[in-house]
Amino acid sequence: MAKKLSRHAFTTFWDVHAWAGVIGGLLLYVMFLSGGITLFRRQLAVWEEPLTQQRSSIEQTGLQATFDQGLAAAGTTPEQLWLDLPEGGLGAARIQYYAQDEAVSSWVHEQLVPQRERLSDFLYELHYLWHRATGDWLFYVGGLLCVALLLALATGVLIHLKDIVRQFHQFRPDKKRRVLWSDMHKVLGVMGLPFQVLYAYTGAFFVFLGLLVQMFTGPVFGGDAARADLSAWGASFADEPARGAPARGLTLDELTARARAAEPRLVPERLRIRHHGLDSGTVDIRGSIEGVPFARGVVRLRATDGAVLSLDAPGAEGARSGAFRWIYGLHYADFGGITLRILFFVLAVATCATILTGNLIWLARREARRESLGNRLLARLTVGFGAGTVVAIAALFLASRALPLDWAGRMAAEELTFIVALGLCIAWALAARDGGRLWWQQTGLAGLFLLPVPALAARSSGAGLFGAGPKLGAVVAVDVALLVTAAALCASAWALRRAALRHATPPPAATQDELPSRLAHGGAGLMARRQTASHG
Repeated sequence: MAKKLSRHAFTTFWDVHAWAGVIGGLLLYVMFLSGGITLFRRQLAVWEEPLTQQRSSIEQTGLQATFDQGLAAAGTTPEQLWLDLPEGGLGAARIQYYAQDEAVSSWVHEQLVPQRERLSDFLYELHYLWHRATGDWLFYVGGLLCVALLLALATGVLIHLKDIVRQFHQFRPDKKRRVLWSDMHKVLGVMGLPFQVLYAYTGAFFVFLGLLVQMFTGPVFGGDAARADLSAWGASFADEPARGAPARGLTLDELTARARAAEPRLVPERLRIRHHGLDSGTVDIRGSIEGVPFARGVVRLRATDGAVLSLDAPGAEGARSGAFRWIYGLHYADFGGITLRILFFVLAVATCATILTGNLIWLARREARRESLGNRLLARLTVGFGAGTVVAIAALFLASRALPLDWAGRMAAEELTFIVALGLCIAWALAARDGGRLWWQQTGLAGLFLLPVPALAARSSGAGLFGAGPKLGAVVAVDVALLVTAAALCASAWALRRAALRHATPPPAATQDELPSRLAHGGAGLMARRQTASHG
């Protein structure tokens, strides 16, 4: 049996647990909710862009011809470019590079088609709080929040260690609202504890490992950034200036064949071309490793002769490669197929509920101390972020399908839709006179936003549930998921509204038939008290 904590230790752990949870809870909520959706990023990428739903022609044209076509259409030769290959025989290749510090991304499909959809990319970046407009500072805030979450989880376990088995299944929905919140927080927290620890640790690892590599580059590697990167990542990412004379290298098809010869299990997915056309040019060929659970590999070759400069694959780089494989594989759920991703999504939603109920428990405890102003502000922000983020994501999906596909400003408009919708929901929550209605109103609004999305998607793609063309599994799956989510949100809004009305309804007044009986009982009680007083 676990030993009970002293009162001082319990109070200390409770304060740390509560403050760590409340301070970062709302941003962590956004990270977990968008991260849960990001588990299906590949399906969303196919669903959102019609070019990815067509049969790929890259096997007939070849990698080099596709690259040359994209390079010629771009009209420039940057120091480094990325070529993303189609997956599963579907879609077009995508070429990416930076021009004047601006990211340029285009599909290579008969002609160069600029990227026109960022829904999946935006949600992916949102889950680690990064955006090109804000730079890296929010990204590091996300890393600090992961550390705060680890602290909250550790102190929460210490607080409830002696009762953790009972709290795994204790749920009393018929009790008071505060008891309901407490039970939900504990049950969902205990059930999702391994999941939350996994993502808190790996999230902090991804954010701060790069900083640690920079810190140790000087004292450990003598300032050699390339050697430090090679030790940490398996390949160098140091910015090296273009140098050397013009040189004709091997084709990308030949280099890919050399990479497959060096690592036969490699399935190429992405190529990074540096210093194209110079004798200092290199090509990194990345992809999955067949036969090894959630394994990734990268082979760096010299472009002029195909010599292998570095190889990072399971078994090639020792413990570091194996540790990275597990950390990345677990974080991105690169195993278990769609079933595990659905389970992880459910656990992500449960984590969101754990965060929100934690805030509600905090509010209930502080209400007893009559700190009402801060309570009202935090309560409204909890609704504004809790339901408002769902509304904003639903509005993002709606805008994605409602805006014209070939409109040049659609990607910026999508992101603006999310930001404006979230801001309006928060403002709505802060200004509302009755906070009890906000949950069901905003939840229902999110459901209504999502409901027409699959039908609108059929306008740009015939591969969906309502399209006239061949049904693609990924597209149909997203359509079905959106309809199920819309129905679940509307049903939740209806249930929340009923609960709010039931809670707000005053006790029924006495009817005319009940009044004599109540007066009689009241009179009998009064006579009894008088007799007792007289005998006294």
